[in-house]
Amino acid sequence: MEHPISRFRTTFRAVRASAALAAIAILALACSDDTAAPVLPQLLVAAGDAQHALVGTLLPIEITVELRDGRQRPLSGVRVTWSTVDGHSDVITPDGTTTDENGFARAHWQLDGTPGDHMLVVTTENGATAHVGAFAYDRPPADVHAMPMTTYDGSGQIVHPDFVRLPALWAGDPLRLVATPYPGGDATFENPSLFTSSNGISWSVPAGIQNPLEKPVGSYLSDPDILYDPDAGEMRVYYRRVTTENEIWMIRSANGTEWSAPVLTVHALNHMIISPSIVRRGAGDWLMWAVNAGTIGCGGRSTTVELRRSTDGISWSAPETATLSDPDGFAWHIEVEWIPSLNEFWAAYPVKRAGSCTTDRLRFATSPDGLNWQSYPSPVLLKGASPELYDVVYRSSFDYDATSGVVTFWYSGAKANDGVYAWHLAWERMPETALFARVNEQPPAALRTPGPAQTNLPQLTNETAP
Repeated sequence: MEHPISRFRTTFRAVRASAALAAIAILALACSDDTAAPVLPQLLVAAGDAQHALVGTLLPIEITVELRDGRQRPLSGVRVTWSTVDGHSDVITPDGTTTDENGFARAHWQLDGTPGDHMLVVTTENGATAHVGAFAYDRPPADVHAMPMTTYDGSGQIVHPDFVRLPALWAGDPLRLVATPYPGGDATFENPSLFTSSNGISWSVPAGIQNPLEKPVGSYLSDPDILYDPDAGEMRVYYRRVTTENEIWMIRSANGTEWSAPVLTVHALNHMIISPSIVRRGAGDWLMWAVNAGTIGCGGRSTTVELRRSTDGISWSAPETATLSDPDGFAWHIEVEWIPSLNEFWAAYPVKRAGSCTTDRLRFATSPDGLNWQSYPSPVLLKGASPELYDVVYRSSFDYDATSGVVTFWYSGAKANDGVYAWHLAWERMPETALFARVNEQPPAALRTPGPAQTNLPQLTNETAP
């Protein structure tokens, strides 16, 4: 008979041998893992994919790729090659020839003049590849013309126009325009100025007027709006005084040269009454639309359009929120007009993106009641339609001549020069049918949603936006 201790020793030796074999197997597996074929490095697009921009322009966001090894560690000092496909002659300007210490490589991408899809292929010397897409939209079908203006500061730079047509009994030219000088973004000159014209194209300062119509005390006077009151036989100009609040003031004149003392009509916290647009639809029927950007203003994620009502254009009701929305942004400086012959309101407004008010398009909407709005698939205008509007399309005004069926737009916008915007006006005239054909076009998919912030341009903030 086998002794019990002998059986124990035999069993222990067997277990110890099995454990040793298992350890050898584990060690072999570990060694096998270390000596297996390495996982190929990965090149990932970190920023700049799926952008859209006007043909021939620089994409707003710099293209950034990130190179990592099989264990997701950054690979530095690896040579990177950038190339376009499909025969495009896009210009690619890399920041360097290799990845940096964190595995990143960057390049600026300027599209050529070909509309449609563009593709950039990024490769590294160790075999990694990434693809970056972009969409180039063609220059808008517009016939926009420069509109030089003489400003009281001498710069000729001006923004935020608003138009009124005077009745035939009014002395002098039948057309008036108010706007504010804005030389290089200097708000100290941003004060309401008056201009006159016989044709809506060539404008001058009216005889007997010295601009600006009003000067501020310790702030600036922006966002002017002009209209005619047939009950009183006078012009009215509203404007926004900006302090810690938004104050909407009004002055009036029965002859266009002598103006009343300012009257405060409504006020709210700063950024909560932006770009007031006032309409007198009939006796005792006054309406004011304005943009509420919350307490943040330009940096806010969204805005709302609000409507106030009045019987005299001086005392205003509490605001009602209008239903106005677009897929590619939020209403910014708005202009509204009542079109009696069509029995509806029209609105034109640039749209802002979340966190920025550097606007690149002007949208259009109609409404039967001023509260419920229908917007249209395509913008009236995109940036780049003229040199004056190359980088920004901003607050604009319009007039519909029911007799001829012609719509005239007065646009404002800017072009960046060495990091500073130059602000100017431009005009365009078209039949009503052409306007609605333009805004009813189905835009390419890339233009149906907000694009990225234009990081290659100076960003408009509460301090720099008109």
